[in-house]
Amino acid sequence: MSEKSIKLIPGVSVLDTSGVGREYKKQDDSLELTLSQEDYKPFFKKAVASLKEPVFFFIETPEGDNDEMNTYYLDNCTVPVAQAILKRYSGILYSDGIIRFGFGSHTDDDEIFMQEFQLLSIYSKQIGKYEQILKELNYKENSRAKSIWDILSDENVGARESVECDDECFEDIIANLSELGLYKQE
Repeated sequence: MSEKSIKLIPGVSVLDTSGVGREYKKQDDSLELTLSQEDYKPFFKKAVASLKEPVFFFIETPEGDNDEMNTYYLDNCTVPVAQAILKRYSGILYSDGIIRFGFGSHTDDDEIFMQEFQLLSIYSKQIGKYEQILKELNYKENSRAKSIWDILSDENVGARESVECDDECFEDIIANLSELGLYKQE
């Protein structure tokens, strides 16, 4: 595998990912990149561990067959609770192509936001700590870094789909975490 190539998660397909590499854009207090499939676990493990408590988890899921999304929050978590969510639901979170999810800190206003087509956006006043994690994973800064969104076209089509892991899907995350206080944003 070349240093610049990325791997797609099971819930994402794109005809040709040429031009999308292991690079990130940095702009003031934010980073944006396409996170390669094999980097989900090491990135989120380190990034979530770096958050200051209290932290929150959120997940955005499709609302029916339209383009609307439902947003659910689990507020005032500890880092160990956030890590337990990652451990328990990583199979779905790191594979499903239609959900969005993330973590943040109420203390620092940090937010780690995983979106469609593996687009990762990070917002922080201490962006260097996330940049260091990316550098450890062999991502390089490039102001012209492209995301999958940048290369999609009529000729280079992409698709996203929901996936199951161990007979569970994103609806199970919602149902199970609702017992712990996950609520739908109204």
